[in-house]
Amino acid sequence: MMIRRPQIVTVLAATVALGALIPTIGAAQQVPLNNAPIEVPSPQPRPTLSGSPLPYPAYGTPAPDVAALHPKKGAPASISLQNAVKIAVALSPVFAAQNAEWAAIHAKYTSEQQAVYPALSANGSIGKQYENGTVSTTVTALPSSQPGEISRFGQSTIAQESATITIEQLIYDGGRTIAAIHSAKSSDYAGRATLLRNLQTLALNVATTYYAVLQDNATVAADVQLVHEFEVNEAAVAAQIRNGAAARSDIAAAQFQTAQARGQLVTAQGAAIGAQAVFNTTLGLDANAEVVPKSLGNEPTGPNPTYDKSLERALLLRPDYISSNYTVEAAKENLRYAKLARFPVLTAAATDGVAKNFGYDTSIPVAGHQTNGSSNTKTLGLNLSVPIYDQGITNYNVAVAASQLDQAIANLQLNKLTVESDVRSALANLISSRANLVQAHAELTAAQVSLDATQAQYRVGAATILNVTQAEANLSTAQATYIAALYGTQTAEENYLYAVGLTDIQL
Repeated sequence: MMIRRPQIVTVLAATVALGALIPTIGAAQQVPLNNAPIEVPSPQPRPTLSGSPLPYPAYGTPAPDVAALHPKKGAPASISLQNAVKIAVALSPVFAAQNAEWAAIHAKYTSEQQAVYPALSANGSIGKQYENGTVSTTVTALPSSQPGEISRFGQSTIAQESATITIEQLIYDGGRTIAAIHSAKSSDYAGRATLLRNLQTLALNVATTYYAVLQDNATVAADVQLVHEFEVNEAAVAAQIRNGAAARSDIAAAQFQTAQARGQLVTAQGAAIGAQAVFNTTLGLDANAEVVPKSLGNEPTGPNPTYDKSLERALLLRPDYISSNYTVEAAKENLRYAKLARFPVLTAAATDGVAKNFGYDTSIPVAGHQTNGSSNTKTLGLNLSVPIYDQGITNYNVAVAASQLDQAIANLQLNKLTVESDVRSALANLISSRANLVQAHAELTAAQVSLDATQAQYRVGAATILNVTQAEANLSTAQATYIAALYGTQTAEENYLYAVGLTDIQL
């Protein structure tokens, strides 16, 4: 008598014993057929934690340490997608470098703003001046002496101290300073929008690797179930042979199917370990850190969005498109700044300085030979600078700024075309992924029913072992297709949100 094996349609529904339900966001229910939602079973793998090595055979016990995960201080062992994104923002070196680039752009804007305020400077000096030399004196009208020239050797040491404060204020430059501020401001906004898009890209990468781990873990769990199913079938065939109800050659086909399932399991285990390492690296963690994605909750799928509405949202929300618009504005102001170099510049300046001198001079025939003095200097005035001829430097700067403006406008148009292409492709992929999930579910159900029927026919001699193994192979393929479609739909949902620019992430 053939031993009836447990049912998989249960499919993956029988894997409830393995862990929590893992449907996808926006794909846990199928695309409505006849306005009625279809319940979709989900693979339910138990995440592989350190201390619980993957079973059979390459990563079982004893196993190489490549399968082991270790707790990471400050990071939860089981993590949600939202928390994974937060960790990536805090730890990812890629985002840290992008954030540093924007910091430099922002610093330029804050610096340019200060140009409208007065410039204040102070200067102080202290030192000594030494002089050696001969001083000649001509005597002409003294009654007690003869006319002549008297020479004497003299030395002087003069200490000097001075302090000056200068304040300068721009009065008129044709608006060149304002143009520089506006250009820096637009560049700052463009840089901030670019940084936000980089943040969205990081979140998409995290989500993609997050679902890849869940998909590979689900594949491992499904393959474990298949190995168990095929081992049960192999034992049932052996029992049939012992009872004389089946040919001895039937065991070879059953063993082939079991060995193939075991090979698929080992491959799936390696893929799951690799996916976990990629996920950790995306978060900025060690490859062996124990940070395993949580099972996803059930969320209903809404109606498919339209292209026109999606594009309208994208042109309003996509940070990279917004950045391109600000870059054009910055280029316009930069061109204006270059042209205004031909205008005269008028500034006002005021200085207040004090100086002291004290020391001695031996060339002076006065008792003590002391020299002391102080002075106070104040100035207040206007300075007008009129450009006349600068050897073509201004013309060159204007030409470069005009070229940069043309490039910015071209990039804006290219970015708009890219947004349109991204939205259309992402929307088409989302709709097809949802439809494919419905078909994958139907295929999986059909494969399970076919296997049950073939097994029943085999037990009564109405089917051969080849029919059974073919039905098992079909179920294995359908199961893998369903898992790929299930998480492919979730990834398509994330790609659509990324293409439209819809995100809860803020700087």
